[in-house]
Amino acid sequence: MRNRRKAWIWFLLLSIFPTASSERVSAQGTSTPEERTRWVEITHKLESNALDESVNKDGEWALKRLSDVHDVHVPLCPSVLAEFNNPKYKYSHAITRQYMLASAAFMMENPEKAGDHNALNLAAVGSVLKVYTAILQQKSDAKSKVLDDLLKKQSQGKLDDALRKQCR
Repeated sequence: MRNRRKAWIWFLLLSIFPTASSERVSAQGTSTPEERTRWVEITHKLESNALDESVNKDGEWALKRLSDVHDVHVPLCPSVLAEFNNPKYKYSHAITRQYMLASAAFMMENPEKAGDHNALNLAAVGSVLKVYTAILQQKSDAKSKVLDDLLKKQSQGKLDDALRKQCR
């Protein structure tokens, strides 16, 4: 079971962040300060407008560009990523995308904490929960047990400890 989960995580990561030839790497370049600012803005817009079509287009652009540049490396917690990527959950792409974008945004907004993976995961999952809450306000049928459990832990002040254990 654990090997299947790892294989699924690698499949997901490779499909989202495809490997690049050396020709593509040299063509993609590095991110600009303007792009980084835009990524952060888009990430925060998604927190309250998760289902807005134009904001989602921006979110897709940001995720693609983030995967294209070679100067931004976002450490993700594989077990959290796997939980968010439930193929049966209609909004799993929006949730997974938010986790990745929010992780990058945290690093850009807090460069002095970029190496603090616990703080990064807490901020990224907090952003995911904002997106989830925004989705629930518009779509009452968008419930997710995983996300509801995380919301409960957040409200009880136990989210940080739970993520530390999960992402060791």
